[in-house]
Amino acid sequence: MSDNLKLIQNKKFEFIDIEKESGFVSKKPSCTPKTQTIGLSVSACKELKLETFSHCNISSISPLEETSKLYLRFNNNESSKTNFKLLKPIDGSIRSGAVISGTTILCRKVPRYNALVNKPLRDRKTELGLCSETGLMYIPLGPEFENKLMDINNAPEDKAIYKILYNGNILNIGETNNLSRRLKEKKTQGLKMHEVYYSPMNTYSDDERKNWETIHIEKYKKQFGSLPPENRQNGREIN
Repeated sequence: MSDNLKLIQNKKFEFIDIEKESGFVSKKPSCTPKTQTIGLSVSACKELKLETFSHCNISSISPLEETSKLYLRFNNNESSKTNFKLLKPIDGSIRSGAVISGTTILCRKVPRYNALVNKPLRDRKTELGLCSETGLMYIPLGPEFENKLMDINNAPEDKAIYKILYNGNILNIGETNNLSRRLKEKKTQGLKMHEVYYSPMNTYSDDERKNWETIHIEKYKKQFGSLPPENRQNGREIN
């Protein structure tokens, strides 16, 4: 045996074993929205004491086209058009989480939920919020340019954030208190546009709308390394 091999065998090493973790390791209550179901994490089940409930109302306070919160109201009433079944393991335990079933209707009625469901799985896993006013847990929803403008020449006069595309590429991301007027201004300036996507924000404050503009511009910069071609400056984040 060589002297080097003897040295290795006699030397004491302090190994640090690497612990396995799931892809989404937050211990905060979370959910995974899908087309037909909403998966609830074990931590969410424990926090909400879901072993004692059988159904869930999914509700909003704001208009569905602009809602930022889908409230989860668990109960033991019978199934109905507004009361979704809560599925758990056959023994009724919550050790592996739970599922709210039959949620396809949300994709049709809540545009921002539909936008969330169509993201990659890793981006769908969402921490639940706790509403200080109602005391209820909710699924947070942000404006995601979830509406495609079918007729650029007939835009609504909504307060909104928007993105303008040409040949499939984003040219401009912005916010406005009148989408129809802003698009007419852009066309007058000579901006070419094939498609426009927007999120109505009539129930938001001006500051909130500007903050969301900034969030989406920063996402674009992170992905492409620069501002959209027709953006002259960053968004206007309001603290």
